[in-house]
Amino acid sequence: MSVPLGRVSAMIEPSALRAVDRMLEDRYSQRLREFGLDPRTLGWDSRASQETRFAVAAQTVELSGRQVLDIGCGLADFLAFLRAQDISIKDYRGIDINNDLLDACSRRFPDCRFERRNILLDPPDQAEADVVTMFGVLNFRFREFGNEIFAREMIARAFSMCRGALVVDMLSAEREASYPAEDFVYYYDPGALLAFALTLTPDVILRHDYPPIPQREFMLVLRKQPCGS
Repeated sequence: MSVPLGRVSAMIEPSALRAVDRMLEDRYSQRLREFGLDPRTLGWDSRASQETRFAVAAQTVELSGRQVLDIGCGLADFLAFLRAQDISIKDYRGIDINNDLLDACSRRFPDCRFERRNILLDPPDQAEADVVTMFGVLNFRFREFGNEIFAREMIARAFSMCRGALVVDMLSAEREASYPAEDFVYYYDPGALLAFALTLTPDVILRHDYPPIPQREFMLVLRKQPCGS
């Protein structure tokens, strides 16, 4: 049930992906100019909610001594969290599509590697890290192609890039009633995404048990081998 390495996205036109890349580059470069090294640049409402997501990941997946590849790394805040928590990873590499964010990451963490790359347009030819993470990458609502297709393509590609586990989070369609729906984000059916993940590997965790921050979210962990093996 593994995903072939180097599989080219069959469902989304490359021209549509490039158009979305340009739109998102403009969006986040503008936000970086406005907010600087702040979670609001990336659309997080606060550092506390951002770090709640990171803490759930760290509780669920063994990270110590592992190589970590952070897809959609933004400002490399996950690395900052790991260091603040004294979680000693073997290596960290960040991937993003925005050069301004990557430049900020390189200045912030000159000892780490950062790369401009769209993983659907530039697929790997081998697994690249023990643990691959995608935080907040799938939440923006796209008009150029369907979010459901995009999410599945991204999860499949990212899973092919890990040797151990993929961690990915999404906004949940099981919404928090007290928080109004927003039209620029996409809400996923947790059960449907779990069913898709199970087509890639039988070793999957669905975390839907952490508090809204402030919207209800869920996290999937896809493993190449059963936990503890």
